[in-house]
Amino acid sequence: MQKMLGSVLALMISGQALAVQIWTTGNTANVSRTTQFGLCLAGGGSDDEWSGGWKHMLSRSGGGDVVVIRADGRRGGYESFIYSDDGNHGFQTVDSVTTILIESASDANSTQVETLVRDAEMLFFAGGDQWLYINWFRNSKLASAVSYLMTTKKVPVGGTSAGMALLAGIDYTARYLSPSPNKDLVDTADVINDPTGNFVDLDRSVITPPFMSQVVTDTHFSERDREGRLVGFMARADYNWSDISYSNIKAIASDEGTAVCIDNAGYAKVYGYGYGFFLKGNKPIERIQSGKSLDWYGGRQAVKAYVVRGSLGGAGSFNMNNWTGTGGSTEYWWVDGYNERRPRFGIN
Repeated sequence: MQKMLGSVLALMISGQALAVQIWTTGNTANVSRTTQFGLCLAGGGSDDEWSGGWKHMLSRSGGGDVVVIRADGRRGGYESFIYSDDGNHGFQTVDSVTTILIESASDANSTQVETLVRDAEMLFFAGGDQWLYINWFRNSKLASAVSYLMTTKKVPVGGTSAGMALLAGIDYTARYLSPSPNKDLVDTADVINDPTGNFVDLDRSVITPPFMSQVVTDTHFSERDREGRLVGFMARADYNWSDISYSNIKAIASDEGTAVCIDNAGYAKVYGYGYGFFLKGNKPIERIQSGKSLDWYGGRQAVKAYVVRGSLGGAGSFNMNNWTGTGGSTEYWWVDGYNERRPRFGIN
């Protein structure tokens, strides 16, 4: 059964009633099921390619009600993907799948939306524009409901692309475009040339999932050569906050078609056909200064990276509690800023 819930909320703005757009496939009545927390961080691209991670989340939902949050102006196809298992992945049967389209801060403060989210046994954030998520969700009823799901009700939560960015403890907001001519997205060259620029905008005020308090993320990772960009994000976090230093800043990145999925004990596996990356600062930052390029060299050992190639059933095992893993390989990443005009990123 597919049903659009019309006029679920009236917001009086300039004398006109606006309704949050909500669709449900399956049973519209609330159910209660036993759940387990889990967190899936997908780098964008095809969800089919990391279907094992979807199985991981859905198995922890107890077959209850799934809520999908979008901020991209459309309904999308997650209802049939999950409820009908239209990719024939062997998904856990669920009671319902509800899509909620958030189009404003007022939507994020809807009591109806808050209730639907709090009643969910699984929550997923679709891709789109992460700045809209962050701008609209900050200090909202929706953000409070998400925190309740993760820390009190303990349900599985996931996100892809912009949805993954939202689920970092330190969010890259993507609020600003590249400062470089003829470019749109901020890239590695932009960030390492000026890591203190306003376009390197980080935020910690929205949602902080378990195990993610000092972790920044990045998506579409290898496909867009974002390794140096993420190192720059880590350095900027050290620059921004007194409780963050080179020795405790961490990062997780996922390739397209790939997800890092963390269980309730803090152990992560990598699902899909690309790579998952777990980074931690390893040596002090030599230079992060306003208007100057980054120099985080540390004898070519500035950042320690643990890299796991994913698989359909989940590869590797990474312990988020002590930041160690098995089933992957160790690399060292660095930015050589000795020549201030031409910093360069490298991997050992």
